[in-house]
Amino acid sequence: SMVQIDDGALRFGIRISLCYLIVFLFAIVSQTYRKFEQMFKIKKEGKRFVRWDPTNAAMMAADRAVGNCMEWGPVFLILIWCNILAGEAPDTIAFSAWLWLAARGFYIVLVIFLGSYGVGGPRVAIFLATVPAYAALGMLFMPLLPYLQP
Repeated sequence: SMVQIDDGALRFGIRISLCYLIVFLFAIVSQTYRKFEQMFKIKKEGKRFVRWDPTNAAMMAADRAVGNCMEWGPVFLILIWCNILAGEAPDTIAFSAWLWLAARGFYIVLVIFLGSYGVGGPRVAIFLATVPAYAALGMLFMPLLPYLQP
């Protein structure tokens, strides 16, 4: 039989998915901004811009921010839609969903614009975004645990 999805739950899932898309596009646009900024700066210094220069902390950070969205986005979206298909009310997962989106957006700002990720890796401030994001994923996973039983 077909799964019946409440109209409100379906709208919630679509809204959250589109908001993820906005966060992801923010990461891409921010990365592109950083690329052109670095390209003009380096060329102004009379040097050749190398896109994948591992010593360019600004580009490494921008790439890390995009990579992070790409790594965790599918996990987030799968958890959202599994909860909706399982019949979880949007009210029970809304806090976790919005928390994750806010934390991902904050991660991009921290990494690309506030220097919380460098050539040597992440700095302590990054945990202000990563801890809430992982907690939100955990909260989205919890209602699905019964479905792991045979």
